[in-house]
Amino acid sequence: MKKSTKSAERDRQRHKFVQALNAMDGTWVRFLRDKDILDINYSDLYTGLWAAEAPLRKQEALLLMRHLSPQTAKKYLDNAIAKGLIVELPDPSDGRAKLIALSQDLKGRLEDFFDNAIEIFRKALT
Repeated sequence: MKKSTKSAERDRQRHKFVQALNAMDGTWVRFLRDKDILDINYSDLYTGLWAAEAPLRKQEALLLMRHLSPQTAKKYLDNAIAKGLIVELPDPSDGRAKLIALSQDLKGRLEDFFDNAIEIFRKALT
């Protein structure tokens, strides 16, 4: 049975979307340059911190990794801090608490990744 023109166009768009998604995934891998931190939970953490536009309390940052238990999220966060991707800052409102922010390097790399991903999808949708 022959597909309608509308159905064929929809399939073409879906294929282009999948190709763009795969290209974006490849860009994410190159962006991070570290197989230990390619996990989607790091994506949630990094993009959540970027979107917050201000440092978050450590407990708030842990909640960004919504698919992990608090203990596992803490391990992920500690790993990103140890690698220098995320920095701990003193909380001026509470001397005992820490704020969490993206390192300047990671923030710049994320923004480069976003720009690249936007371009990938823009080309796919034209």
